[in-house]
Amino acid sequence: MRRDGIDLLVLGERLARVRRSYGASIDLPNLGRAAFAGLLGVSAAAYGAYERGEREPPVEFLVALRNLTRISLDWLLDMNQPDTPNSVE
Repeated sequence: MRRDGIDLLVLGERLARVRRSYGASIDLPNLGRAAFAGLLGVSAAAYGAYERGEREPPVEFLVALRNLTRISLDWLLDMNQPDTPNSVE
C-alpha cells in the first residue's frame, strides 16, 4: 500500500529491522513488538499495524522512534534510500 509516496509495506519492513537491530544493541535480540511499542509510547496493536504496513505512523511516533534509536528518518521514510539504516543505538 502506498500513501503520499511512502510504501507502507517497505516502511513496515524497515520498522521491523529497526526493532530487531535496537533489541540486539541492548542485548535483547528477541525484542518483541509489544515491548518495543511500550518503549515508544504506543499500543502494541498500533505498532503492529505500522510494522505490517496497515497504518501510517504519526509524526509523534516517528520522533519517539528517532529519539530512542537515533535512526535516520530520511532512511526510514525515503523509499529511494539504500536498505541500510544509518544508526541504531
